[in-house]
Amino acid sequence: MPASPESRFEEIAQKARKAQDAIDKIRGSISLAGVRIEVNAEGRITGLDMANHELAQMIVFAHNQALDAALEQVAEQRRILAEDTAVSAIIRRLIAEVPPAEPPAPRLREVSAIRAGDEPNEVLPRPEPIPEPWDDPDYQNPFALPRHIQRRYGICP
Repeated sequence: MPASPESRFEEIAQKARKAQDAIDKIRGSISLAGVRIEVNAEGRITGLDMANHELAQMIVFAHNQALDAALEQVAEQRRILAEDTAVSAIIRRLIAEVPPAEPPAPRLREVSAIRAGDEPNEVLPRPEPIPEPWDDPDYQNPFALPRHIQRRYGICP
């Protein structure tokens, strides 16, 4: 039996989260001429050791400010792309092509509502829908990309 689109999406989301967690742990470091520097996968300085500690702090601060400015420009370019009518039309088309999920089989309580002697064409009342967790405004999707990654790609403010 093929996997449902929801289970396939969940599987992909779990793999993406695992990959992002691994990427978040990546560090590159080097020591040259009395200076040791370590950066993360995004290029942020996570460690800088040198004889002049004040200068090291200023270098890290300046580097982070410059990197933030560059990332803001990148996010703006991605927003411009996302606002393009042709791009948004393609995205809407891709979303529309996702086949709708098959309706679930009747639950036991729905089937048990049919009693012997009921009219065969009688319309039974529909049960109350079960609320989905994402309908709650405080819901946190465990498979969502971290906020800093969403901001990097201009997905959220």
